[in-house]
Amino acid sequence: MVCQRFLILLIFIVMPTKPSLYQKLNQSLPKLFFLLILFCSHCAFRPSGNLGHYNSYFPHENLPNPIPKGKIRATFLGTTSILLDDGETQIITDAFFSRPSLWKTAFSKIESDPSTVQSVITKAKIDRLRAIFVCHSHYDHVMDAPLVAKQTKAKLFGSSSTLNVGLGGDLSPNQMEKFQPGKPVQIGKFTITVLESKHTPPFRIFGKTNATDPNHPNIESPLSQPIKATDYIEGGTFDFFIQHGKNKILIKSSTNFVEGALDKIQVDVLFLGIAQLSLQPVSFQDTFYKQTVQTTKPKLLIPIHWDNFFKPLSEPLEPNLQLGDDFESNMKYILKQTEKDKVEVQLLQGFETIDLF
Repeated sequence: MVCQRFLILLIFIVMPTKPSLYQKLNQSLPKLFFLLILFCSHCAFRPSGNLGHYNSYFPHENLPNPIPKGKIRATFLGTTSILLDDGETQIITDAFFSRPSLWKTAFSKIESDPSTVQSVITKAKIDRLRAIFVCHSHYDHVMDAPLVAKQTKAKLFGSSSTLNVGLGGDLSPNQMEKFQPGKPVQIGKFTITVLESKHTPPFRIFGKTNATDPNHPNIESPLSQPIKATDYIEGGTFDFFIQHGKNKILIKSSTNFVEGALDKIQVDVLFLGIAQLSLQPVSFQDTFYKQTVQTTKPKLLIPIHWDNFFKPLSEPLEPNLQLGDDFESNMKYILKQTEKDKVEVQLLQGFETIDLF
C-alpha cells in the first residue's frame, strides 16, 4: 500500500498539468528515471511484513530468574542465534551479533565489532557458555563465532570451513572441534547430534548469487578479518538435534531439507528457518513442510531467520527486506499448515526468552 501511494505521488510530480505541456515530457524523463529508481529502492528496502499482524504470537512475558528446575530457557538473538540454558549450562547456535549494515556488507570489508559482541553477551547474560554450534559458514552465521568463543571460553563446533574461520580469528585448535554428523556430543546435560542438511535454495540479487561455487565449496585456509562477505563460503549446512533428558529440540536454520533425514526424529520444539520459503515453488514449500514439521511432529514451532540482519540487535527486530524475502507470505503459509496440524507457533523478538517444556 505504501509503495502504491509512493507511485501515485511520483506520477503527479512528473505528469504535466496541461495538455499543451505534453510536448515537454521528454524534458522530464531524467526526473522520471531518478524517481523510478527512488521508488524501486523505497519498496525493495522496506520490511517484507508487519510484525503488528502477529502480535498475538509473541509471548510478551517477563520470566523469573533463576530458571525453574527442569526447564530449558531459549533466548532469540536474531537470525539463527539461539541461546539454550538449563540453569547450569549454556549452548548457542551461530552467535552472530555484529550485524554490519547493508551498505557496509555490500561495498566494504566486514569484521566483528568487539564492543557490540560484548554488549550482547552482557545483556543476554551469557555467562556459562560451553559450546557454539555453527550451522554453516556464511558470514551471517559464523562471523562472530571465534570472538564469542574467545570472550566466553566456549568451544567452537563446526565444519572444516568454520574451523578455518576460527583459525583466522586466532582460536586455538584445542578450542575447536570438527563436526562428526550422527555422533552425539555431550555438553553438560545437553546431548547434541549434528545432522547433514542443505542450504536455502540459492537466489540472485543485482546479478549476484549466493550459490556455492562447486569448484570452491569450502573455506580452505584460515580466514582473517576484515574480509568481504563473499569470502565466507557455505562449507556444508547442518541441523542440530538436541536432547535434554526426555525433552527434544531440533534447530533447523536453513529453509531446505534432505529427504528422509528426519524420518526417525520426533521433537517437542522445532526452531525452523523460514527465510525465502514463499519464494520457492509451491511443491517445494509443501515438501519442505512435510519433511520437517509433519515428520518431526513438534508441539511448538518457533520461526527463525526471518529478521533483517542488517539492523543492529540494539533495535527491535524487523522482517527481512522485500529485496530478497516475503515474511508476510512465509508466515501465512506456516500458520495455515500448522493450524491444520494443531502445532502451536510462537515468534520471539530480539533478546526475548521462553521457557521450554
